[in-house]
Amino acid sequence: MTPTLRAVYDELVERAAQPPLEEHACRLREAFLNRCGRLDPSDPAAERREAAAWEDALVRGGLAYRIGAELEDPSERATAVSLAFAQRGIFVFHEVGRSLIARDLWSGAEFVMLPSDDVGRELAAAGRRADSPLCQARLLATPDGCAVLPGTVFHPLEARPHLDATLSEARVRQLETDAVLDAVLKMEHTWHTLSRVKAGYAYRVEALPPSPG
Repeated sequence: MTPTLRAVYDELVERAAQPPLEEHACRLREAFLNRCGRLDPSDPAAERREAAAWEDALVRGGLAYRIGAELEDPSERATAVSLAFAQRGIFVFHEVGRSLIARDLWSGAEFVMLPSDDVGRELAAAGRRADSPLCQARLLATPDGCAVLPGTVFHPLEARPHLDATLSEARVRQLETDAVLDAVLKMEHTWHTLSRVKAGYAYRVEALPPSPG
């Protein structure tokens, strides 16, 4: 995220955590964790999971739009409302010249990242050292490029072939984006929480939701 976006995002979280929205925000986060898996508070990854739950409450749950519409500053209001249109996906990253490109494994779309985005810079550095991390996230488009919202979850690199096969089957079934990506987060939760589970067991077609209809 950029510093400006971070400031707006943090204000949205702060307001959502207070009355009169506190209980509604809690229900939205609980619903996300029930769908996608929760972690014990002592788990090192629990904070990142909670951040993903907050992001989902703000974006899919509509809290960012609801709160943002009431912000006094026009620039902050526009930024907050724009969160409703953030692109959710599973991204890999590569550099083209001086630009960092994020490619969504689910939709196939590609996005140019903001040079000032802190997560993007970290991912670019990681990609130079090894294969690109598999980053499940939402990207927010701006006139100058995209920024990564804070609710990132990283999938193990060894899951890549199994994840590709699972996403391919989801396309054949014409599954809805949020249903697929929620299921993939649940797969990551299985891999993370069950000892000695290989990626091929956690990331499998059988863990997808049924086809609509």
